[in-house]
Amino acid sequence: MSKPNILLIVIDSLRSDKCISKNLSSITPNIDFLIKNGTAFPNTISSAAATAVALSSIFTGLPPFKIGMGTNNYHKFSPDIETYVKILKNNGYKTYATAPSVAEDFGLICDFENSDSTYRNYLSLFDGLGEQIIEKLVNGSLNTPWFFYMHIFDLHTPITVPKSFSDKKFGSSKYEKQISAIDFWIGKIIGKINLQNTLIILTADHGEYVPIVEYNNKIINLEASDNEAKLWKMGNRIPNISPDSALNIKKKIGGLLRNTRAKIKKQKIDELNLSPYQKRVLMESRMEEGHRMFDDLIKVPLIFSGLNVPSNKEILQQVRHVDIFPTIEDIISLPKKQNVDGYSLLPLMQDKLLEEIPAYIESPPSVMKNSKKIIGIRTSNYKMIKQADSDEILELYNIIDDPLEEKNIVKDYPEVVLSLDKKLSKIRNLVVSSNDSNQRDKKIENVLKRLGYV
Repeated sequence: MSKPNILLIVIDSLRSDKCISKNLSSITPNIDFLIKNGTAFPNTISSAAATAVALSSIFTGLPPFKIGMGTNNYHKFSPDIETYVKILKNNGYKTYATAPSVAEDFGLICDFENSDSTYRNYLSLFDGLGEQIIEKLVNGSLNTPWFFYMHIFDLHTPITVPKSFSDKKFGSSKYEKQISAIDFWIGKIIGKINLQNTLIILTADHGEYVPIVEYNNKIINLEASDNEAKLWKMGNRIPNISPDSALNIKKKIGGLLRNTRAKIKKQKIDELNLSPYQKRVLMESRMEEGHRMFDDLIKVPLIFSGLNVPSNKEILQQVRHVDIFPTIEDIISLPKKQNVDGYSLLPLMQDKLLEEIPAYIESPPSVMKNSKKIIGIRTSNYKMIKQADSDEILELYNIIDDPLEEKNIVKDYPEVVLSLDKKLSKIRNLVVSSNDSNQRDKKIENVLKRLGYV
């Protein structure tokens, strides 16, 4: 039997609850088709709310700190690190990519064979990108068996909704209307693929805030304007004379946009009695100070569809970015990559028990000066946040009782803090013996006591 083709679709900034839910305002018949013919994992946790960091974790099956991406500054991905793309190549696959140029800026476009593996960030599916992708699929330029990484940037803020999808029937926000528009193209793309011999994976790098809240029976909508979107596109049209110089200019334009938006938004919401969640959403805190590790930003969709995948299944157990490629390996029977943190999810699809693994998360490289690196751990019940270079525990949320993560309960549950910190330390390979573990527990407990938590 010939090896199956593999299509990996990464929709930048797509939140899980906006595409795998019974209460959607978007129209997504094609994503629904993939779910109906596959298995969905709505509780998938991104390693970080930053494209470069998240993708590096997906393509290696490792947390960012193990591959040099888990720092407080942006770094290029090292070409010396073994990726699953390289493993696929070594096992007879032809590897192709269509990804925004930001992926190339950070060294993430490696081991792909097509010379046109990237496109400028401002190019949307409706500006010709969609047709370019379809042309690749139908003109015989993809030699089989192929692995095709398709990264769609249309949902990245600031959003420009195509006129044909501007009607409110496609969504209650620009964000949701854009999901409907992307879904339209997903349908056109998968319509050109032999689904009988193709494994399709749909996921996202990270989520996004949708800055719309209801307040006093009124809707406050602070989504980016069309003029802001035009300015952002203008910044991304700057040619890459050199990767570093172009990136610096883009950062300056991005910083100008963020600062301007922040001032305008702050003026609008300061006098309102908003909840912590409402303020966070309206300020789009992914681009502000703070750890940027709330669920709106790190919970992403994951759908496996097609070849050897059970149909019409939804698995609610928490899974992780690092589990994606180990699962692909298992489905297509590839030799397993050694020394990875991810696990195959195929047993879950086959109704076998698989112990839930805590998800390691971290703050993205900061856009703010002098900010500290923040790391955390998420289980199905709790999320704990701490500084990376100290024992200081910053936040603890019960995400079952408090899904909006508004009440920091770190002072109330020291035993939970100790348990989660031990798990986090194990992930980061800081605990090497039971004696060390006991010493660390005592040290953390002393810190909690000193702070008045216990």
